[in-house]
Amino acid sequence: MSEEKKEKPMKWYYKPVWVIIAILALGPLALPIVWLSPALKKWLKIVLTVAIIIVTIWLARATVDIYHSILKQMTEIEGIMR
Repeated sequence: MSEEKKEKPMKWYYKPVWVIIAILALGPLALPIVWLSPALKKWLKIVLTVAIIIVTIWLARATVDIYHSILKQMTEIEGIMR
């Protein structure tokens, strides 16, 4: 008796191309898709997770720096206008 295992076809959003598109579009919100994707190996999931976290922290810090820079410039402009 030969038992054939029929594998369910992988859902489209778990394919590597769509996982990358999700990462680019959603950032850290795409981490569940990364970890649930059967197409990605564990080491790649870890690398992607670390990279996403580093980029997210870097972008958050850059946003705060830009905010402070704009606030400083607005204060200087306000001083000039008086």
